[in-house]
This record gives sequence, C-alpha cells and structure tokens, in this order.
Amino acid sequence: MKYQVTQAPRFLVSIDVHWHETGTLRKNNVALFAFYKTDSLTAAQKARILEWCKDARFFVTKKEYAPELRDCMIAFPRPGFYRVGFSGKES
Repeated sequence: MKYQVTQAPRFLVSIDVHWHETGTLRKNNVALFAFYKTDSLTAAQKARILEWCKDARFFVTKKEYAPELRDCMIAFPRPGFYRVGFSGKES
C-alpha cells in the first residue's frame, strides 16, 4: 500500500495498532500532521510505519492531570507539511 494520509487508519489496523484519539496538528492555521494516539508501539510496528511513510513522526504525550500516564502519538504528514517544509514558513 502506497502512503496516503487518508489510508493511515486502515494501515494502522493492518499492523495491529489500535488508537484511542485522532486529530490534526496545525501551525499558523496550516494542517501539518494527522495524529493517532495509542497506548504503546513495538519496535516492529514503528519500523513498518516508517517503511510506509518515511516522514512519520513519533511523540510521547503526558496527561496534564497525571504526568505519569503517557501515550504514544504517531503523526503522519499532510499536504501542508510538504508545502511549508521544515522551516514553518509558507513558500
């Protein structure tokens, strides 16, 4: 399966990643990433994600009310990410 951000949920299910929250990360009103939060990821799952999408990012998130509770966040680039690039300035 070739990378398309719209196919991310289907791809994640195919590699046995189950998420409990999804959304969009924006900067200056430009949608940069579609994210999926999950409890954990294995090294093999991370490798499969990076094979499918070389620009995917992984983050660890904490709850404000309970910082010991952590989630893994997978962020897949949206078209705005490629237009803006890494500098954060629109071209």
